[in-house]
Amino acid sequence: MLIRLRIAVTALLATAALLIIATPAAPAAAPVYSGKGWKAETSNHHIYSINPDPYSIVFATPTARTKLTPYFKTLASQITTITGVQVTITATLDTTPIEACPPRHRIIVHYKYRPSGTKGYSRALPCYDMGDGSAWGGHVLMDSEYWTVANWFSSNATVNESYRKDAVAHELGHIFGLDHPNTDLNRNGIVGARECVKNASGVKPVMCSPNRGPVPASAGGKYTAEFDAVGLKQLARNWYLRQP
Repeated sequence: MLIRLRIAVTALLATAALLIIATPAAPAAAPVYSGKGWKAETSNHHIYSINPDPYSIVFATPTARTKLTPYFKTLASQITTITGVQVTITATLDTTPIEACPPRHRIIVHYKYRPSGTKGYSRALPCYDMGDGSAWGGHVLMDSEYWTVANWFSSNATVNESYRKDAVAHELGHIFGLDHPNTDLNRNGIVGARECVKNASGVKPVMCSPNRGPVPASAGGKYTAEFDAVGLKQLARNWYLRQP
């Protein structure tokens, strides 16, 4: 009886071993470059991921530092929380011209009048790492009109400030690899301005172009949890998924 039991157990183990060997391995996770309400800047700026090494935000002029530090300080903390990648803000002044990329993982903030040449438009100049396709840093050029012209966005002070916060978050989002997620929702063959998905509260992605319109004060300057934040988190994850 003991011999037969051992034979049966041995046969069972052999069968289990065969089953283990025969089970195919699960496919490795692949990088993702778009999703509901977000899109990576793979085409225009060749950014496929966010590198895990720290990034720093500095300023082009004392005026930029004075005017914009509060906005970028909040965003640095927000991106760090979302991605797990440390983003810090310093009082450093960097005069690297906008035609050149700054040192690795440095983001230079400018405060300029109509930096894109168009009324009311700010501009982001993202750089990318040619070796691994990750966000390198770059220049953020904020249109000074938002602050120098009274009621630029709205006669309501709270709404006006929410628009300012959104504008800063939008341009910084480009530096970290987010593109405009506008899409043809009404299927008329045209991707229109502000034509972006909404969450259950009616809030669009902050990366919606040219902006997402008015939002509750509590949402101003925040990457929408269901859209932009998902994209930033995925871009940070992509760095590991793209490793050979």
